[in-house]
Amino acid sequence: MGKYLWTAAGGVLLLSLLAGAVWMVQAEEPYAPDQPIAFDHKVHVTDYNIQCFYCHSYVDRSPFAGVPSVERCMGCHLIVARDSPEIEKLRNYQQNGEPVPWVKVYALPRFVHFNHEAHLRADVQCSDCHGAVESMSKVTRVNDLQMGWCLDCHRSEEASVDCLTCHY
Repeated sequence: MGKYLWTAAGGVLLLSLLAGAVWMVQAEEPYAPDQPIAFDHKVHVTDYNIQCFYCHSYVDRSPFAGVPSVERCMGCHLIVARDSPEIEKLRNYQQNGEPVPWVKVYALPRFVHFNHEAHLRADVQCSDCHGAVESMSKVTRVNDLQMGWCLDCHRSEEASVDCLTCHY
């Protein structure tokens, strides 16, 4: 029993350390990875009123939102901002026949099956999960998309919380 006996001082120290660790996690900067091309959602969505569905064209008919092809981007950028250094990077990907190697901001574990289409049918807005992307010059993760966060939303919307909804 001796090795499991806690003293009041030991318990306070452990709780203090845990509280400090929780504070440190909360104090971290939100995840906002650098991208191979500095894509500015604010310019595209807010300034030029390009809708999410134009670039993320699979979002309403597939589990995945998708990212635009280099060809889709160059459809506009053959004319618009063509001399920008970032568009020059895009042009290089096109000339090399390579997709832009975007860094995922949100990634779920393989055992979670999320479907964008189902959420859109349920009238969930992009910003409910991804935040105000239309005002972001650099996409930043605003929600952790951990199971508890998703379950809280499902409960508040009276949606299914059956395990097989997401784990199948």
